[in-house]
Parts: sequence; structure tokens; C-alpha cells
Amino acid sequence: MAMILDAFVSKFAEILVELAKEEVDMLLGVPGEIKKLENKLRKISKVLAHADRKRINDEAVDDWLKELKDFMYDADDILDLCRIEADKYSEGSLSTFSHLFHSRIQKPHEIGMKIRELNQKLEEILRWRSEFNLEFTSYDKQQVTSQISRMTSPIGEIDIVGSEIEEHTQSLVDSLIKDDRRRNILVFAVVGAGGIGKTTLAQRIYNDQRIQEGFSVRKWVCVSQEFDEINLLKDIYNGDKNDLAQDQNRSSLEPKVESSLRGKKLFLVLDDVWTAKVWCDLLHNMLNSCVAGSRILVTTRNEEIAMQMLAVDIHHVDKLSLEDSWSLLCKKVVLTGDEVEIQHFKNIGMEIVKKCDGLPLAIKAIAGVLCTKKKTWTAWNRVLEGTAWATSGLPEEVKGALYLSYEDLPSYLKQCFVYCSLFPEDDIIHMGTITALWIAEGFVKAEGSSTMEETAEEYYRELITRNLLRPSNNYRDVFQMHDLLRCLARCLARGESSVVKKVHEVGSSNGQMKLRRVYVGDRETTKIFDVLVKQDSLRTLIWRGTRLSETQMDVVFNKISRLRVLDIKIQRLPDSLGNLIYLRYLNISRTDISMIPESIGNLRNLRYLIVESCLSLSRFPNSIVNLHNLTMLDLDYTRVVGMPAGLGRLQNLQLLRGFMLQSNRTEGCCTMEELRSLSCLTDLSINKLERISSISEVKAAEIKNKSKLRSLGLSCALHREPTEEEMRRIEEVFEELHPPPCLEELRIRGYFGREFPRWMAETSSSTSILFPNLRQLELHYCYYYERLPPCGLLPHLEHLDIRGAASVIDVGLEFLVGSRAGVDSSKYAFPKLERLEFLHMWHWQEWHWDKGTRAMPCLKHLHLCQCPKLKSLPEGLVLHATSLTKLDISAAGSLTTIENLLSLKELYIGHSRNLEKVSDLPALTTLEVEYCPKLRVVENLQSLKRMTLVDEEMKSLPSYLLKGAQGGAKKRKRVHRPTKTRKGVHTAHLEELVIRCNMGLMRKICQKASPEWPTIQDIQRVHVCYSDKYSSLSENGSMHNKPVHVIYNKSPFSFTTNFNDTTSSSGLAL
Repeated sequence: MAMILDAFVSKFAEILVELAKEEVDMLLGVPGEIKKLENKLRKISKVLAHADRKRINDEAVDDWLKELKDFMYDADDILDLCRIEADKYSEGSLSTFSHLFHSRIQKPHEIGMKIRELNQKLEEILRWRSEFNLEFTSYDKQQVTSQISRMTSPIGEIDIVGSEIEEHTQSLVDSLIKDDRRRNILVFAVVGAGGIGKTTLAQRIYNDQRIQEGFSVRKWVCVSQEFDEINLLKDIYNGDKNDLAQDQNRSSLEPKVESSLRGKKLFLVLDDVWTAKVWCDLLHNMLNSCVAGSRILVTTRNEEIAMQMLAVDIHHVDKLSLEDSWSLLCKKVVLTGDEVEIQHFKNIGMEIVKKCDGLPLAIKAIAGVLCTKKKTWTAWNRVLEGTAWATSGLPEEVKGALYLSYEDLPSYLKQCFVYCSLFPEDDIIHMGTITALWIAEGFVKAEGSSTMEETAEEYYRELITRNLLRPSNNYRDVFQMHDLLRCLARCLARGESSVVKKVHEVGSSNGQMKLRRVYVGDRETTKIFDVLVKQDSLRTLIWRGTRLSETQMDVVFNKISRLRVLDIKIQRLPDSLGNLIYLRYLNISRTDISMIPESIGNLRNLRYLIVESCLSLSRFPNSIVNLHNLTMLDLDYTRVVGMPAGLGRLQNLQLLRGFMLQSNRTEGCCTMEELRSLSCLTDLSINKLERISSISEVKAAEIKNKSKLRSLGLSCALHREPTEEEMRRIEEVFEELHPPPCLEELRIRGYFGREFPRWMAETSSSTSILFPNLRQLELHYCYYYERLPPCGLLPHLEHLDIRGAASVIDVGLEFLVGSRAGVDSSKYAFPKLERLEFLHMWHWQEWHWDKGTRAMPCLKHLHLCQCPKLKSLPEGLVLHATSLTKLDISAAGSLTTIENLLSLKELYIGHSRNLEKVSDLPALTTLEVEYCPKLRVVENLQSLKRMTLVDEEMKSLPSYLLKGAQGGAKKRKRVHRPTKTRKGVHTAHLEELVIRCNMGLMRKICQKASPEWPTIQDIQRVHVCYSDKYSSLSENGSMHNKPVHVIYNKSPFSFTTNFNDTTSSSGLAL
């Protein structure tokens, strides 16, 4: 906490220097007080590093730091008040503090006296310092560095639970799906120390294809130490969660949850279980209504818990060996150069990983520290000898490497890291959300020419690369926090932050520390309301499940007036919203709010206003134009039509989404022209462009001159039947919406012109100069243009998504290179394109791309969906798209052949009823075929390992599945005459075959005497399943839809099924 104070003190001292220069204390009637305050803060800052080390074990030091922190929060409020008073008259000008105070500020003596009181209080705090023998130290203020991103490895590292994870996954899946009828529902457990990778293993099992297809219902619930029975039951409920909105007790929830799962085959993961009561007392009896074969997978640190839950199989995740630990460290700090470098660091590296005790999380955390250091023995030894390894007073599981990784952070990152503990365990959080919250709390200081948002994103990236935040599903713009790191952060927050799942947890912190941040998960509205209104020091309130009335919220807003962050679900905002003068962040998205009070204009500090998906909101208050500190205004998916005049005064706006023009202009409404002065915009979307009344208005917006614009969305209303005049007019409008060359993302939706604007349709080489930075382009439901623009000339385009181009019949060279005049034929078209999507192209017939036009050398993924008239893939794709590894084709009814794509590894082809041939795909490892009844030839797929066949009308296995490795060679030898070798898929080479078919074919597959059995017997793993599309009556008369399956493993041999056919059971391949 002390080093977080260091960041606070540093920021506060800088502001005081500015005030002292301008002699504001003289104007406030307290001469010399500001300078005194500054000097005392500088003295205190010199002992904070030592205090931070002592406070974990020394309660007196901890109390002293709490007092100091309370002081700093009070001081921050007073400075904010100064800014607010000054801002009322500045109207966004850069007037100096002294000018504003001298001429405008109200009650200067009152503010001056508060500053004097602060000085007196700080003097008292400073005197206490001498009692603790705190040493003066100089803290090394690190800066955000790009060195980390250059040195760390990509996300796709070796698995954190060791190299055998795939083997463990498959072994556990085999056990989970094995037919075992001891009880309807069996418990399996994964046991291991915290940070060892239990959740990673469970996630792999949960996402395994056999688990997905073998269970009708899959649920994942994070239980954790502080689990809430009500929320847990709602998470397990198999239905619309809105049905449970009024249920707040077990007695009403349990029968509904039981009913929703009755007759279902359930796979439930209970992650991070700390007590067997969650199963024995809460879930066991209720889930007995599930059908036989249902499974519970538990992850826990305690084997006794697994035994108490009567787990039939307990899998232990072992710690990494010393060599595996060293290997993981090398990967994470990118010691993958020559052998000399690796050996140079091995001895000291081994000593470091010994201290990590074989825990992957600890090794990754230490790797994050080492990545910030020079690659020298001295630097590594300094980490090895660091005192933080031996820090006591913390929970055992977060001592050592995890605490050291926190201790190594610069102060500005420490407070950001600790803030993340505010969210519930396993919450998925977006980068844009957390960075905005950091800024709202005052944790971010812009450096140089960077904005606060850009600086906050650098903070985020550094925490990711230090392995203190974990990207979710390999997406770097969303993250989760490991439960051990969250535990560490919560310990360090020391009662300042609280995730409230029960009402009694509010204000339960010890000592004199005041609660500053609350995330409320409790829905006991009345009780939580009574407690919250007493927490008058709150700075962050996130309450997404509230049902407080407008009257109750009125009381809250009057009592908790120091809020910086408010994220709340509410039906109506009271006028007292205007009392929250310190507020920086207001999120009321996805609510039924129909109006925002005019009092919002008092919130002069507000930076972020998020109202997206408020479907009842149709107008904005006029006072919104007073919020000139606003940087984000998100109106997407609202019905707000027409913004108040004066929007152009919000000159700090960086994001404006859902800007919509009014159809019938009235006085006091905003026009497009007001966008001209919004020069800081980086993200802009404009809707209902068909409503623009004059072309001059569009010109006046000067979109082309917005030098910071990175993302632009332009849309018109869909499903129009425009007249020729309307088409001509929209073409003129779009002509004037020329984006700037800095643009990185462009989205166009519902454009109804016949021709694209010249800035898109330009076919000379200068097009590449117009948009040199464009990386993503979406053209959705532009029904009337007949020719695609020359997208191939965009030099850095990575993702192109074209949908609903209903008038396009053929795609030719104009799409790749425009007109050939002036185009360098030696260069590739689409030189950087990685993903290409064509969807809902109902009349597209021809794709012309000859072998002489080089294009798409980096294309990895091609997706074609609902292109029913497309006849073939172009020759150029086969010859030049040499990086293509994934091809998805769905509903391409005229396509007959897919062949000669030499780099392709994954192919999905579905609902293409005229497809006849798939051949000559030598790198293909995965093939999925769904409803392609005419497919007869599948050959020359030498690398194929996994195959899926889906067709409920299929009466027998397709003929291209060949028995054995050589497919009929013995028979040909007996004939003693040359016979052409049969081509197809040799099933002995397959590792896995999944078949979804009808009951008749499943019956054949189950019998050794049938012609189907020899086809599949040499495949390592076969999973056959059937699920009737229509519900049927069970024996007791209830409706059900029960999946039936057959699972066969070649080695070790196993054959299990829940298929019960008494007429042919004697022939089962058991």
C-alpha cells in the first residue's frame, strides 16, 4: 500500500508545485500553506519504501500508513473541488489557476481553511513517523518500457502444467465418458497446489469435442472460498436467467434448478472448491434427477475435499520438475538463442526456479520480473537475493515469487494491479473498461504527447507481459486474474476494496481504514442499501444487480458524493445525480432508463459516459454539452435521435459511438457540422446517414482532417427500397465522408448507392497511399453495388469482411488490383491480408483470379457462407494463397470441388449439396463434412488425423472411408492382375473419427458383423452420436431429447455406449 501512496504523493506534490508557482495560497488567504504542504509531502515520500516493507508485520506502521492514506484521499477531494469551482467558469480554456481563483472562484476562504487544516493534520502524521525508525530511501521510479514486449514470448507458450497435458486431458475425458452406472451422477476430481494448472486442465477437458457432444448440458461454475449459494444455483440453472429474477432463497430456487436439469445428461465443472458442503449439502440431492452418465468435475487444492465428495477418480497435477521449471522460465524470458547464452544463465536460473517450488504460476511471475532486467548475471542475482522472497505476514500461498513480482512493480502499476482485485473471481474484464477505471480513480498520468488512455493501455500491456494479468482465451484485450494473484492483491488492498456477496461483508474491514471501493453482488436490496449509505468515503461503486427505487438512489447520491466511478443497473436516474461532482465514470448501459436528468451537466469531471444498449433512451439532456472533460460517449444501440446543439464544445471527445441525426430537424439540434471541432476523435460511428439534409453539412464535418481517427463506422438504415434520387444522394453524402489516411478500421453498413465513393473505388496505385494504415474493413449489407472496390491495393489490410452484397454476381481482378493501369504487377495484391470473409452473397457466381495475378500471400483463414451460386474456387487462390491453413465453407450449393490447396490444415464444409470431390490437400489434418450427400471422392489427404461426418440421412459410412492401411490390397493380389489402387481416406491413419448420424446407422456401427465395423476398427478413437431433432416420449411419459452415443477406443481397447437395443445386443462390439 505504501508504494501506492508513493504514486499518490508524487502526483499530489506536482499539483502543489503548480499552485505554489501561481501563489494560489495568497489568493485563498493562507500564504505559505501550500509550500509547507509540499515540503512535508516530500519528506514523507522518502520513508514510504521502508514503511511498505515494515507494515506487513508491524501493525503500528500499518495504522500510520492508513492515516496517511486517508489524509491523501481528503486532500485529493479538496484539490478536485478547486478544479470544479474553477472549471465552472473556464469553459475548457487553459486559463491559469491564479486567474480563475482571482476572478471567479466562490468561497476562497473556505477552501483556504481546508488547506490549512490539511497542513495541520499532515504535521501530526509526520511527527508519528519518528516513532517507527523509518529510514530515508530513494525509490527507483521505473517508466513503462517497451523492452518487455520485445523480450517476452507470445501467448501460445508451452502448457503451464507440463508437456503431458494432452495425455492427461484425453485420459480424463476417456474416464468421464466411460459407461459407469454406479450412480446417476459421478464426481471426478483434479487435485493440486494453487497455481499449478488445475483450471487449465479442467478447461481443456470442458472444451474437448467428446465432452461437448456427449453431454446435453455443460456448465462451468467458479465456486471459490466465498461462494454464494444463490448465485451458484442461478449459474447452474439450465434456462433463461430472467426467470429467476425474483428468486432470492434456496427454497424457491432449488426446485426450479432441479426441474431445469431433470432428464438431462449434465457435465458440471466446480472450479476451485474449498469445502465439500457445496456438493454434499447443496447440490447432491438436487442433481440426482439428471440422467445416468452425468458427471461432476471438481478442481480443488485439498484431496480430503475430493474424498468427502465421494470422487470416483482423483487426478493429481504434480509440480514441475526442476528441468521443466527451467525450460518454462527460458520460454517466458525468451532464452531461446544459442546454447552458450542458455548455459550462462542456467546455474543461477536453476536457483531461482528452485524458489518457485515447481509452480508454473510462480515461475511465470518471476519470468515477468526478469524480463524487465538486463540479461546479465548480476541483474539475475539481484532478483535471486531480493528480500521480498522472505517477506512474512502474508498468506503462505502468495509469499515468495508472487509477492516479489508485485514488489518489483513501479508504484503506478501497483495501484492498477491492486484495483483489479475489486472484481469477482473468474470475472472476464475488457481492457477498455479497466483502463478507464484506472483513469477515473486518478492512477494514470499522461507522459509527453500521449493521452491518458494511451498511457493506461501501456500500463495494461505491461501487467500482461509481466504475467500478473492473464489474457482470456488468447485475446489480449480481455483478461482474467488468477485466484492466487487476486488473493495477493486483496491482501494488499487491506480493507479498502470489497467484493460484497453478503450484506454483512460491507464495512467489515478491521482498523480505521475506510472502505473506498465496492463491487456488490448481493441482491438483498433493502439491507445493502442501509449499509451502503453509511460508506461516505466510497470512490468506486459497481452494482450491477440493483433494484433500488429512484427514491433510494436519491438518498445514495446524496450520501455517497465522493464517487469517481459508478457502474449501476437502475430503472431511473434521480436529479440528485448532479451531486456526484467528483464522478469521472458513469456506466448505465443495458438498462431500461428512458431519460437522463439535466442535472448531469453538473458533473464537470465526467470523462466516460456509457449508455449503450439502453433501448428505451430516446433523447439526451441539453446540459450534456457542458461536460467538456468527456472523452467517451457511447450511444450504440440506443434510440437517441438527434443530439443537443453545442456537441462540438466537447473538444476532448475521443470516442463517439451511435451519433444519430434527427429526421425532422428542429432548433437546438446538433448537425454534422459540429463534428468538425472534435479533433481528438479516435473512434467515431455515425448512424442513419440517409437523414442528412444537405451535402454542405457533411463537408463541414471535415472527417478527412481528423488526424487522430483510428476507427470509423458509417451506416444507413437497412431494408430500404430507395428511389434513384435517394441512391444518387447517398452516393454524394459518402463522397464527402472521406476518412483520413491514419484510419485503421472502417465499417460501412447499409449503404444503398450503386457505386462506391471515389475514395474507395479509386483504381490507381494512389489508393494504397490514401489508406496506408487500414487494417480492418467491413462492408455489410450494401445491397445495390455490383462491383467490389479494389481492396487488394490496401497495403496493410489484415481482415476483410464482406456481407450481404446482393447485387454482386462476379468478383474479378478489379477486387484485387483495380484497373491494371499504373499497378506494379511484381507486387502482391492484399499483401498483409490474413482473414477473408464472404457471407450472404446470394447471387455471386464467379470468382475470377487467374494464375498471373499474385495476391494474398499471408491469407490464413477463408470463410464462405451462404454463397449458394458460387461455382468454384479461383485458380489464383490455389497458386498464390500459400499460407492458407483454415477454410470454412457453408451453404455453397453450386460448389462441386475443393482441391490442390497445399497448405490447408483445417477444412469445414457444410450444407453444400452438390459437392462431389475433396482432394489433394496434403497438409490437411482436420476435416469436417456436414450434409454433403453427393460427396463421393475424398482422396490424397496424407496428413489427415481427425474427421467429423454429420448427416442424419446417411444410411452407411461413405465409400471413401477405406478399410485398413492399404485399402483392399490383399484382394488384388489374389486376382493376379493389375488393378488401379482405390483412393480415399485410409482409416488406419486416423486418430479420431466423429460421426453424427441416424439410429439405423448407429445400430450397424454397434455390431461386429455389420459391414461398417471393419471400416472403423483400426481408428484410434471413434465417437458416434445421435440426437433426435424432435422431442420424444420417455417410458414415464415425459418429453425428453436424450443423446445416444457409441465410444470406441482401439488401444487400450474400450467400447462403451448408452444405446440399448435388445433385439441386436448380442452382436455389439463389446
